[in-house]
Amino acid sequence: MLQQQPKRQIKPSYWSEPENIKKLIKCQALARKWLSRREFEKVQEIHRSTFFQSHVNHLQARVRGVLCRRELENKRITFETCNEQWVIKLQTNCRGYLARLKLNRLLDSIDRNVRKEGFTMNRLVHNVQQELVSQKNPSVGTVKNFIHLLDDSDLDYNSEVKLESIRQEVIQSIRDNNQLDVHVNTIDTKIALLVRNAITIDEVLKVTGPLRKKEQHRRFSQMAAAAEAEASSQSVNPFTLRNINQKNQNALDLYQQLVYLLQTDPKHLAKLVSITRVQDFGGDGDGHKRIESTILALFGYATNSREEYLLINLCRFCIDEEIKHVQSPQEFMRGNYSFMKLVVQTNRGAKEREFFRTILTPLVNEVVNNEFLDLETDPVGIYHKVMNDEESRTGLPSRRKHAVNSQEALADEEVRNVFITHLRNLREITEKFLIAITSTLDALPYGIRAVARELRLVLEHKFPNESSENVTKILAYFIYYRYLNPAIVAPEHYDVIDGSINPHQRKNLAEISRMLQQISSGKIFDADDMFLAPLNDYVFHAGQRFAEWFLKVADVEDPETHFGMDALDDHARTQKPTIYISPYELCHLHYMIEQHIEVLAPKKQGTLFEIISDLGPSPFKPGVQLPTTVWCLRLTNRDDDIPQDSTAQLQQLIVDTKRLVVYIIQIQSGPNLLDIFQQPVTDIHEAQWMEIKQREFLPHKDQGVNYHESIAKKRRSLKLGNTPLDINNLTFFQLKTITSRLAAHLEKFVDRITQQDNYQGLLNMIAEDITGKNTRRQTREKEITKLKTTLGHLQAKKAYLSDQRQSYEDYLKLSMDTMAQKKQRGKKQRYMWPFTRQYFHMRNLTKQGKLPTFGSYKYTAKQLHDRGVIITLEGVEKKHYDRIDITLSMDEAGIVNLEGRYANWSATSIYMDIQYEQLLQTQFEGVQTMTLLEGMIKVNVNLLIYMINKK
Repeated sequence: MLQQQPKRQIKPSYWSEPENIKKLIKCQALARKWLSRREFEKVQEIHRSTFFQSHVNHLQARVRGVLCRRELENKRITFETCNEQWVIKLQTNCRGYLARLKLNRLLDSIDRNVRKEGFTMNRLVHNVQQELVSQKNPSVGTVKNFIHLLDDSDLDYNSEVKLESIRQEVIQSIRDNNQLDVHVNTIDTKIALLVRNAITIDEVLKVTGPLRKKEQHRRFSQMAAAAEAEASSQSVNPFTLRNINQKNQNALDLYQQLVYLLQTDPKHLAKLVSITRVQDFGGDGDGHKRIESTILALFGYATNSREEYLLINLCRFCIDEEIKHVQSPQEFMRGNYSFMKLVVQTNRGAKEREFFRTILTPLVNEVVNNEFLDLETDPVGIYHKVMNDEESRTGLPSRRKHAVNSQEALADEEVRNVFITHLRNLREITEKFLIAITSTLDALPYGIRAVARELRLVLEHKFPNESSENVTKILAYFIYYRYLNPAIVAPEHYDVIDGSINPHQRKNLAEISRMLQQISSGKIFDADDMFLAPLNDYVFHAGQRFAEWFLKVADVEDPETHFGMDALDDHARTQKPTIYISPYELCHLHYMIEQHIEVLAPKKQGTLFEIISDLGPSPFKPGVQLPTTVWCLRLTNRDDDIPQDSTAQLQQLIVDTKRLVVYIIQIQSGPNLLDIFQQPVTDIHEAQWMEIKQREFLPHKDQGVNYHESIAKKRRSLKLGNTPLDINNLTFFQLKTITSRLAAHLEKFVDRITQQDNYQGLLNMIAEDITGKNTRRQTREKEITKLKTTLGHLQAKKAYLSDQRQSYEDYLKLSMDTMAQKKQRGKKQRYMWPFTRQYFHMRNLTKQGKLPTFGSYKYTAKQLHDRGVIITLEGVEKKHYDRIDITLSMDEAGIVNLEGRYANWSATSIYMDIQYEQLLQTQFEGVQTMTLLEGMIKVNVNLLIYMINKK
């Protein structure tokens, strides 16, 4: 047996200790807490039981029942003691409530049925409408169901009348302004001729005073020889005041028309750039830069909204032209296209420089001004820099190896820490640049956004199967690499910073540019840059943000809407567009067009071909020196009148034919239009046609007669060629005959209309008119607003031209008066020798009271022949020239009176009035001689003008 162990004895003094008593009390408290919690949980369990809940609900129901019965008993007692009239009123209200309740239920039922029917009907109409919109060839029945939508309301009619009225006013204003402009240009030419001759007058006046008669004759001969030499030679700068004549003026006008055509019709310039992009432009091998500078000069370096719009339009055409030769987006990325060069050159304008300064100057200054910033990411370069710093600091050779690779360089702990610091700094600074660029969408110049928009549209159309990511990469290449990157790498060239930067600073900017280029390309660093792989996560997410920004850049309104430009803007401008271009650039452009005219105008017709033919050979030849002065060209449109649209009559004929088809299909039905045309006409059809004529063509009596008469007249009138036709006078048979013949006639000119498809093309056009009516209304309102603005500008231009014409005419008249009175301008009266021919001539005029206001001079034909003024006299031998008296006088400013006297003429005296302006115009046209006095005298125009000026 195991020996029992003695029980542990507790000492009596154990519970007498205060600490043990506290422990006992705590144990008792815990026991009581546990018992209380268990009892509470039992009570909660009972309360949550179904029995208890049912008992409570039953008790609550009995209480509510008692309270309700008590309330009903009180109400019954009240009702039994109340007034009878009150009871009747209560019953009436109850019956009304029940009746209204029943009616509402009935109306709800009806409303549900109506909504169901309406939904069904709308669904059917929607399906038919979708059929009209979506089907390529809707049926006759489908079109017929929506014919009523073509009926013009009063508002539509008013808008059409208003639009047509404003358009006619605009056309008339343009024609009036063109006539005024021609008149002003004519006066301007006369003033130029007067100014040129005024210079000659001053030179003559300087000579005639102090020199003797022999010297005057010598000066006369020199001036005459100079005039003849000037007329026979072509100056290198023909557009000066001294060289003004018809030939030079025509050349100037043709050059102005050529530049205007190249601006407003950029397909010629885009094709020329595409042809010559890979060729030498002749001469010095620097053709690319020359053609770029020439184009920028043609468009005034986009310094105003008109030139910017036209340059953007040229870029659009260049994209269309150059994308034709591209087979894939990858090939496009490798190209160096002309429109990109134009954008780069334009980026150096004032607006672009301001944009670059706004977003890049603070960031670039932060990089450039930080002397301790180093963003080197080449481990070997960092390794060598660490070695150099160590040797500079210790003055001892470094123990590190000099020749290491990237892995060995990063194995060095110090190099690795520096490399990590550089990557961290590069990421932080790149993020600042990225945030600054992507947060300035609205500040980005519109030109770059418009070109990006056009580039995206062309790429999506050219490569429809390409993913949006590839298109975005091309946009990124254009927007960032070709537009933003140069300003980051070379900020001093774009006025981003003032001064120059050292190689270390440029290296930092190059690293930032490299990071942004990697982000914009949407690619992470590959094995070639394996040590930059820690930045791949950042590059990936930043690339997504950059790609979204590129798409937003390309999401912009079209240039026409942004600039508010249309074909009438140049007509409404007060001042003609002006450009400044060197003769070398202009003649070289003429030479390039001349060399490629067979490609630019293969049919040897068109405005460009006509201008080049009229200009003749270009003065430019490789190696030939041209003037370095700048010419100012005021551009004019060769077709300055309102261009007559050759397809306008055809379009109107199509509209009229569609209108007649609509009338026909309202009466007859069939599987197609050809079948309807061939169906016979019955009396029922004629009666239905009469009803349509009553409804469409006759005014309603209950409304304004005059107003609806105008509507009816507009609807019933039809013009076939030059013959007006009243539809109201036609029978239905005649209507069908005319419509079928019109359809057959249109088949010759419109590809969509053909009998082979039973004239389905006409139905398709009518369906397009139905579905696009709301769009036409919006377009019409925009046209009205634009035409009102244009009309206001045209009226302002008319007022300006009228004022200019009046001022030019006043100046011309004043100039003529001044020239006629040149003797009195600070000069004494010329001394006249007594007993000379001129002396007796003036004495006789004075006695007769016929002394001309501005003088009279008498010569013999021999004197004028010796001076070269008279070339020949018809039927008179030279030995008899001294018997012929020639008198020149001026009694009215600007009108020269010429009188010849000879006894052997049929009329002893022959008179003739010559306008001085006519002489100047003859000189301007380059005519050297002219006949006067009924063909009896042939004179030298230049010398005659010279003599008149001298006298």
